[in-house]
Amino acid sequence: MAGVATPMVGDLLAERYSLTAHVNDDSSGRQVWRGMDVLLNRSVTVVLRTPGGAEAEEMLNAAVAASRVNHPNIVGVYDAVDQGDCAYIVREWVEGQALRDVIAASAIPVEDAAGIIQCVASAVAAVHATGVAHGNVHPGTILLSDDDRVVLADPRADAGATQVGDVRALGATLYCAITGGWPRTVPGPASLPDAPTDSEGMPMEPKELRDDVPDRVNRLVCSLLEPSQAPPTAAELADELDHLSFGPDTGTLAIVQTGEIAAVERERVLPPHVVKKRLLFGGAALAGLALLGLIIALIVIPSGDTPGDQANAGDSSEEGKDEDIGAPEEVKLKEGDLKVLDPSGGDTSAPNETGLLVDGDSAKPWKTNEYNQQNWGNFMEGMGIMLDLGEERRVQQVVLDLPQAGNEIAIYAGKGSLETGKEIKVDDLDVISGKQTNETASSLKFPAAAEAPKTQYLLIWCTKPGPVNSKFQLQINEIEVHAQ
Repeated sequence: MAGVATPMVGDLLAERYSLTAHVNDDSSGRQVWRGMDVLLNRSVTVVLRTPGGAEAEEMLNAAVAASRVNHPNIVGVYDAVDQGDCAYIVREWVEGQALRDVIAASAIPVEDAAGIIQCVASAVAAVHATGVAHGNVHPGTILLSDDDRVVLADPRADAGATQVGDVRALGATLYCAITGGWPRTVPGPASLPDAPTDSEGMPMEPKELRDDVPDRVNRLVCSLLEPSQAPPTAAELADELDHLSFGPDTGTLAIVQTGEIAAVERERVLPPHVVKKRLLFGGAALAGLALLGLIIALIVIPSGDTPGDQANAGDSSEEGKDEDIGAPEEVKLKEGDLKVLDPSGGDTSAPNETGLLVDGDSAKPWKTNEYNQQNWGNFMEGMGIMLDLGEERRVQQVVLDLPQAGNEIAIYAGKGSLETGKEIKVDDLDVISGKQTNETASSLKFPAAAEAPKTQYLLIWCTKPGPVNSKFQLQINEIEVHAQ
C-alpha cells in the first residue's frame, strides 16, 4: 500500500483489507480503522502502527498469542503483519458497547455484573492455559456485543503482565461494575472515577455502597482486592462466579428494548457524576441490548502503570503517581470562555455565536459556514474552538452534542498564544483525546488520555466537518467539559 504513513479511505493492505473508515488515533501511536476483508466480504478492524519492526513487536506478539486462543468470549484475531514501514493487525469487528460506557451510563444489577465478569474470567482462563497473561483487563476492553456475547479484547501480553495481575484486574472490574468506581489498589484506567476509600485509604466494601450486594459477592470482591491474600486462578474465579446464587431481590433480568433504560433510581455513596439510573440487561446472554457500533480498537480509556490498559493509552507508567485530587465535575462555561480559531480568517459567521455552545439548548446549534469540500474547501487544515477553563484543570472527558454525522474531531491542550487563531500547529500541542469520527448524530465522548497534562485551555479541533445539504459544515449543539 502506498503512503502507509498517511493511510486513506480506499487503501488496500496485502491486496485484501480495504480501509473504509478512520475511527481514531490512540496515544500509543496506532491508527484504528474499520476495514473490509474483500476476499471474505466481512467487516474487520485494522490497527496500524508506524513504524513497524521493534516499535510494533509487542502489539504483534500479543495479537499472535490471542489468535491461538479459541474461546467465544475473546475477540477473533485474523492477521498480523510487519512490513517494515508499518505493522498492522486485523481482527474481528464487533458491534457492541464497551462495559466502560454501560458503567458510566447506568447502575448495573449485581447479578448482571457477576455474569459479565464470569464470562471474562473464563476467557482469561483460556489465555492463561496457553502460558501467557492477557495484561489488559478492565471495563474498556470488555464489550457487550449484539450477537449475545461478552467479549474480551486487546491483549497487552508484555513482560510486565502476570496471571495474578489479570485476576486482580478481574476483581477490580467486578468492583467497578457494581459500584461505578475503580479501586486504586489495583492499577487501572485513570479516566474511571476513583472508588471511595475508608480512613486507611482502602476501597470501601461494595456492600457499604449498595445495600443489594449479597454477602458472598461482597466477600469475594474484597478478597480479590486484598493485596496480602493470594487470589484464585482465573478458572477458579470463573467457577465461583458461575455458582453464585442470587435471591429474588438482587436483580431480576429484563430485556432492554432499543433506547430504553429503566427509570429506577437509587442513592450511591460515589460522587454525584456517577449516580445513574438502573439498566436492566436482557437474558443470561444480554440479548436485545441496545448497542452502538463499536469496534475492539475503539477502546480509549487511558492506561495505567501496568499492561492492564487498552488500545488508546499506550504503555504509560504514570498511573498511581497523580496527585490526590477531587472527583471530576462539569466545568461551568459561559460565552466569554469560548473563542473560534479560524486559521484562514475567512469564516466570519461562526465566531459571534459561541454562546450557543454552552446555553443548554440543544435545539439551537452553533454552525460554521458551509463548504463545497470536506477539507474546509481546501482553505485550511482545520477549524477550532478554544475553551478557557479559568485555571489549570486535569480534564477527564469532553462531550460534544453533534446534530449530524461525519465530523472528524480531536481534543488538544491549547495555549494562550493560540488566541490569535493564526498559524495553528496542532502537531506541536499535547493531545487530550485522540481523533474520532461520529458515525451518527449523537453525543461524542472524548475521554482524556492518561498522560494528558493539566491545562487551562482546551482546543476542540475539527479536521473534517460533516455533510449537510450536499455541502459540509461543522455544527455543535452543546459542549460539556468534565475536569478535576
